[in-house]
Amino acid sequence: MFVLGRVGSVSATLFLAFILALAMLVTLGLYAPDLLNWILNWADQVEDWLTHTSLPNRYNNLVRLFLSNQQITFLFFTIIARIIIAIVASLFMSAVKPKSKIDKAFG
Repeated sequence: MFVLGRVGSVSATLFLAFILALAMLVTLGLYAPDLLNWILNWADQVEDWLTHTSLPNRYNNLVRLFLSNQQITFLFFTIIARIIIAIVASLFMSAVKPKSKIDKAFG
């Protein structure tokens, strides 16, 4: 039963991170387009760096096929969203369920 609860929690966190990353991306595009342009240019440089490696062609073709600057940008925002969710969840859990003296002593 614990495993199903954990899977549900992870799934909810991933879905929430996806929605939050999309919201951050749209908000940045509307209110700070110059910053979004800078991030997209950075992602394009990362894509060039990753696709122009000395890998054999059979691996490099897969990297070029599955990697684009839009995916790198969305991955960046998703990582930021996961960090924000982790901080908020930790603060919420520490406020709702503070550690007892025994928990503080042993971990």
